[in-house]
Amino acid sequence: MTTRIKILLVASLAWATIGSYSITNAHNPSNGGDSMPMTGGISVESAEPNFIMPSPVHVFTTVKEAADYMNITPQMPKLLPVGFNIQSVITLEKDILQVVYVYEPGVEPYYNQAGGAYIIYRSSKLTGDISGDHKIHKVIETERIDGTKVTFKGSDKMVYLASWMKDGQNHSLDFYRPVTRDVAKAIIRNIGEEKSHTK
Repeated sequence: MTTRIKILLVASLAWATIGSYSITNAHNPSNGGDSMPMTGGISVESAEPNFIMPSPVHVFTTVKEAADYMNITPQMPKLLPVGFNIQSVITLEKDILQVVYVYEPGVEPYYNQAGGAYIIYRSSKLTGDISGDHKIHKVIETERIDGTKVTFKGSDKMVYLASWMKDGQNHSLDFYRPVTRDVAKAIIRNIGEEKSHTK
C-alpha cells in the first residue's frame, strides 16, 4: 500500500514538472515570447509579462468632453423626472456615450449601489441594440412618437427600457426603477442636440 502511494506521489510530481515547461518549436530557438508555429497547425502563445489590456471605458467630467472624444454632437435628454442629476459620463470604446442619472447618489459612481433610482441613457452612431440590457421582458411593444419608432420593454403598464433611432443616432433609456409609458414618452420627446449639456 505504501509503495502505491509513493508511485502516485512520484507520478504527480513528474506531471507537475512537465506542466511547468512552456512549449517552443523544436527546430527554431525561442524568440522572446512570440507565438511559435508547431507541426499539425497548432501554435502556443506565451503570456506577455506585465501586459495590461486597455480599458474600453473612458471616464469624463462633462458630456461635452465625451462628445468631443467621440466626435459627435449628442442628442441628450432635456427633461427628466424631478430630482435626477448626472452622476457619471463615460464612453465605451469611442462608440457609445453613456450618462447615468441618479435620484439618490450611490457609493459607486458608474452604477448606483445604494438602491436609489437611476436611469442609464446611451447614445451612439452604431446600429442594433446598444442598451446592454439582456433581461427577458414580459411586454415588448413598438409605438411611434412624433414619427419616430420607439420600442418599449417592461410590463403591462411600466417601462424598463426604451430604444429608438433618430437623426442618425441610436438611443436607449434604461430605467432601474420602471416608469410609466407616459413618463418615458415625455423624456423621449424632449431629447435633442444640446452642445452645452454638461455635468
